[in-house]
Amino acid sequence: MYTYKIFDSVTKECEEIFNTKEVKLDSTFFQHIEYIKEITKYNKSNLKIVVIYHDNLILTILPLEIKKYFFIKVLQWIGTKYSDYCNPILSKSLQSKINKKYFLVTWDLILNDIKNDFDLVFLNNQLALINDQPNPFVDYFKTFKFSTVYNISFDGDFNDYREKIKIKNKNHAYEIHRTMIKYEKLKETSKNLKIVIQDSDHDLIDFNKIAEEKKGQLKKKKINNKLDYNFVRSFKNLIQLKKIKFYVISLNIENKPLSRCFGFVFNDTFYYYIPIVLPTSFGNYKPGKILIIQLIKWCIKNNIKRFDFGLGGEKYKKYFSNKEISLHRYFEAFSLKGSIIYFLMLLIFKIKKLWL
Repeated sequence: MYTYKIFDSVTKECEEIFNTKEVKLDSTFFQHIEYIKEITKYNKSNLKIVVIYHDNLILTILPLEIKKYFFIKVLQWIGTKYSDYCNPILSKSLQSKINKKYFLVTWDLILNDIKNDFDLVFLNNQLALINDQPNPFVDYFKTFKFSTVYNISFDGDFNDYREKIKIKNKNHAYEIHRTMIKYEKLKETSKNLKIVIQDSDHDLIDFNKIAEEKKGQLKKKKINNKLDYNFVRSFKNLIQLKKIKFYVISLNIENKPLSRCFGFVFNDTFYYYIPIVLPTSFGNYKPGKILIIQLIKWCIKNNIKRFDFGLGGEKYKKYFSNKEISLHRYFEAFSLKGSIIYFLMLLIFKIKKLWL
């Protein structure tokens, strides 16, 4: 059997567990302890960070919280509102030793310990694979697949990347070829075309400006966004801490940006987090796609192993990717109120699926 410990706050002991070097833990950026500390600082919730052990070694960490939505209390992953991916943190050395039976029994015991505090379990935005490791909350539970995440896995130089795209899909390879032609034409149009890279170690990154530009772009498309005051404040603090390296990479003409991306590198992965295409007269050249090509080259040059396009199934992401990972959600009722919401959610998700 496994043992476990539940933390109701990020104590010194809890933080040390997240930062343990004895057992290498595998996660995405959105389970980084600094991100968790910032994202929970301004959002009221009841933390339930669970550490599961196997023979006194960390098997997995479950960064959970109980959050109240009107009259319903929901057990969810920490930062569900803001995080692209919500997952457990897995031990690289012990992940392959997870026993399904023991894991499910332990999960039931954990829920029993805290079940009086919530009405519904809703585990959203779960990757089927976490850095190529199977996610037990997808493998062992009846989940609903609702989206696909696009990644690029790098193995070789830029020509190797293009060749693999060509093998996968000739139409996608042609799209990359067209983008590179547009880049050459744009260079002919202006000799002052540059890729400008800012990083949080050396440059002042104005995250307010990034957020406002993105909100303006989404507003024109009538798309809701998560870039509220608390989200912006959390990322400004993370940038200032300098514990994670953030980047703003821009495609500029005459020192004016055509497109840019706010991103970061974590666990050998570049997160293409907030891309922005600015309104200019050069829109026909597809500056957003040109920037992606330059970002791919930059990742290869800097030995970054993976490029993560984040949430959203836009076609252009599929063109450039060579790997797809399914995204899942799991929900279960634990009270009468929870059951009512459960069936409403089930109905809503089924209706949405019909429209996709």
